[in-house]
Amino acid sequence: MKKVFIDTDVILDFLLNRDPYINEITEIIEKCVTGEMTLCVSSLTISNLHYIISRIENKKSANNKIRKILKLLKVENVGQTTIIKAMESEFGDFEDGIQNYCAEEADHKVLVTRNTKDYKKSSLAIMTPKEFLARPDAARL
Repeated sequence: MKKVFIDTDVILDFLLNRDPYINEITEIIEKCVTGEMTLCVSSLTISNLHYIISRIENKKSANNKIRKILKLLKVENVGQTTIIKAMESEFGDFEDGIQNYCAEEADHKVLVTRNTKDYKKSSLAIMTPKEFLARPDAARL
């Protein structure tokens, strides 16, 4: 079973039921539930999700949604080397650098995000959820 790294924005689409993106991430989540792949996020994503959801909704809702999503996802750790690589990288956005190097350090080959332009400096295969679903081999990269 292959691992696929999912960026924060895509998980937010799922947790906040955001149109028009909800259908694509739901289809990806279903592939995870059926065992076709393991979906992974960084530990930074969990922090970001909690912060954003608690601002939009409330802390209780954020806690509940994170409890549920943790049953579906594997969390990859962000460590000191990840932070250093992100700081020293050419990524314009520090958080995107952290996501990228967390995925790299955990041996991911694919990073799914809606913000593909932010990952031009990445050595990973960067795909939108739609692109990912259109490639039957994407989870095997």
